[in-house]
Amino acid sequence: MNSKNSTLIGFSILFVLFLAYSWLNSPSQKNIDKYKADMKKYRDSIALSDSLSKLAKDKNNLSSDSLINIKASLEKDSSKTSAEKDSILQNIEKTTVSASKAFANFSSSTGCDEKEFTIENDKLIVTFSNIGGRIKSVKIKGFKGYNHSTKNKYDFSDVELMNHKADKFSYFIPVSGAARGGINTQDLCFEPKLEGKAITFRAYTDDRKGFIEQKFNLDNGYQVDYDLKLEGLKDIIPGDAKKITLNWKSHLPKLEKNDQYEQRMSSIHFKEVESSPSYCTCASTSSEKVEKNLQWVSYAQQFFNTSLIIKGNLKPNAADLQSEMIPLTESHLKNLNSSISFPIADQNSLVYDMELYLGPNNHDILTGLKIGLEQVIPFGWSIFGVINRYVIRPLFNFLGTFIPSYGLIIIILTLLIRVLLFPLQFSMLKSGVKMSILRPRLEAMKKKYKDDAQGMQMEQMRMYSEYGVNPLGGCLPMILTMPIWIALYRFFPASIEFRQKGFLWADDLVSYDSIWDFGYVPVLNGIYGDHVSLFTLLWCISMFVFLIYNSKQMDMSAGGANAKMMMYMQYSFPVIFFFALNSWAAGLTCYMLFSNVLNILQTFLVKNVFINKKKLEESMEHKKNNPKPKSAFQKRYEDALKQQQEMKKNQKKK
Repeated sequence: MNSKNSTLIGFSILFVLFLAYSWLNSPSQKNIDKYKADMKKYRDSIALSDSLSKLAKDKNNLSSDSLINIKASLEKDSSKTSAEKDSILQNIEKTTVSASKAFANFSSSTGCDEKEFTIENDKLIVTFSNIGGRIKSVKIKGFKGYNHSTKNKYDFSDVELMNHKADKFSYFIPVSGAARGGINTQDLCFEPKLEGKAITFRAYTDDRKGFIEQKFNLDNGYQVDYDLKLEGLKDIIPGDAKKITLNWKSHLPKLEKNDQYEQRMSSIHFKEVESSPSYCTCASTSSEKVEKNLQWVSYAQQFFNTSLIIKGNLKPNAADLQSEMIPLTESHLKNLNSSISFPIADQNSLVYDMELYLGPNNHDILTGLKIGLEQVIPFGWSIFGVINRYVIRPLFNFLGTFIPSYGLIIIILTLLIRVLLFPLQFSMLKSGVKMSILRPRLEAMKKKYKDDAQGMQMEQMRMYSEYGVNPLGGCLPMILTMPIWIALYRFFPASIEFRQKGFLWADDLVSYDSIWDFGYVPVLNGIYGDHVSLFTLLWCISMFVFLIYNSKQMDMSAGGANAKMMMYMQYSFPVIFFFALNSWAAGLTCYMLFSNVLNILQTFLVKNVFINKKKLEESMEHKKNNPKPKSAFQKRYEDALKQQQEMKKNQKKK
C-alpha cells in the first residue's frame, strides 16, 4: 500500500472517529426539551419554597398577604396537579401555625437570619452559612475563570465553586414526630464557633441536650477536614432508622473559554471501596446507582473538582448519582445531583469522618492523596489514558523543568515524537517507493490477468515475495501510530499546566486560538463557530501542500478513473477538518501544524536524500535473482489460491 493511500486511510480513520465522537457527545433534542420542562417546574417549586420559608420565619402568624403569595406561587407551579395544590392550601394554615411539629425537637433551631463566616489559607477562601451549617462558596486562589456573564468573552473573574444560589448540601435525618418523618439540615439554624482556620456549627435540640454538628478544619492545601456528628439523639432518631441521606446538588459554573468542551468533560466520578474509579457518562444525561461502600464522590469539571472523601469506617453503602446535560444558553454548565446514604450505627453518638478536596485537577496533587482521585482528570480511556499519564505527561514535566515556554515545549515534544516515530515513517515511505518501482510491472500484470482476479492476486503475491515488498508496509506504521495521535487529542485540553498559557497569537492553549471573532452567524455558527482559528487554518494549508507534493510523486495513470477519484477525494479532508478542528484546543492544533510541517520535511528528505531510487531498484532485482525459501504461510496461501483457481476453471468447463 503506497504512502498516498496510507495518508488517506489515516485521515479517514481520524474523520470517522471525530464524527462518532461528535455524535455521541451531542445532547439530543429530547434531553433539551426535558431540561426546559424540568427547569420550569424547578423554578416554580423554588418560588413556592421561598414563600413557605418566609412564613416559617414567622411561624406564629399567618397573614392574608402571605396566603395570597402562596396561592400565586401555587398557580405558577407546573409540577403539581390541581388536587395537590388544593391539598397544600387546605393544610397551609395548620402547617404554618404549628411549625414546631414540622421540626419536632429542633423547632428552636429554625427561623433565623443568614450570617456568613470565612476561613482561608494560601490556597482557598471558604465561605460558610449558618443556615444549614454548610459551605456557601469556595474561591481558589491563583486561578481565574472566563466570565461568561459579560458581553466580552475574554473577561476574567475568580474561580469560585459551590456558589450557585440553588446549590444544596443537606442531610435528611430521621426524627420522631417530624411532619415529614425527619428534618433537612438546610432548614436549621446552626450556631457557629470560629477558631483560627476551623469552624464548628451546631444545631441543638429544644432541650439543648442533643445536637447535630458539622466541623470544618482548613489545612495548608486544598483539603478541608470535615466531620458530621450526631450526639444525644437516641430518643429522637427512631430505633428502626437505618440511614441518613446526603442530598448534594451542584450547578457547575462555566470557567473555561470553550464551555462546550468543558461541559463534555464534566461529570460525577466515584470510587467504591476495593474497586476502580468510575463515572457517569459525560456527554449526555446519565445516572449511576451504587450499592457498595463508597470511598469518594467527586464533582469534576475540566480543570477543577469538589470531592467528598470518606475516611472513617462508616462509609456510605448506597448512592444515586445523576449528571444532567443542559443547553449552553443557561448561565451554568451542568447539573450534578447525588443522594448518598450513610448507615446509622448508634442513634446516641454518631461520627462520620470525612474530608473535602476543593481545588484544581493537578495530577501530582491528586496522586499524592493515594485514593485514585487523579482518575477524574479526563486524559482518556484505555490505552490512550495510559499513554497520556505515563508517557506524554512525564515527558512534558521533564521538558518543563528547563523550558519556560509551553509553546516551545509543544514544538520540542512534537520534534521528539517525530524522531521516535521516524523508523516507522521511514519504513512507510520506503514501502511507498518500492510500490512505485513495481507499478509498471503490476500494470502489465493487470492487462495479462484482466479476466482472472485470482490469478492476478497469486501473481501479485509472488511478485511481492520476489522483490521483498510488504504491501502493508505503507499503512501498518500509520495504524501503529494512531493511539499516540488520539491520546494527544485528550492530553492538551486535560492538562491544567497548559491552562491560560499563551503562545504566539494563542492566549489559552487548552482552548481554541482565534485571530478573528466575527460573532454569531446563523447556520455557520453550528458547523464552524464564531471565530477563526489560525493554527487550524495553517494546518489545513500545510495539508494541501503535503497532498499536492505527495500526489506529484505518484503515477496516478496506472490506477485509472478510481485512482484519480481517490486523489481528488483526499483534498476534501483538509476542508472537512478546517471546520472540525476550529474549536479544538490550540495546543493540539499547534502540535498538528508543526507535526505536519516536520512530516513534509521528513518525506522530502527521505525520498530525495536518504533513499536512492536507482540503488533500491537494483537491490530489489538482486533479491529477485537470489530468492529465499518461501515461508510455510506463503506456501499455504499460494496453494489455497491455486485450488480456488482450479475450482473456478472446472466450474467454467461444466
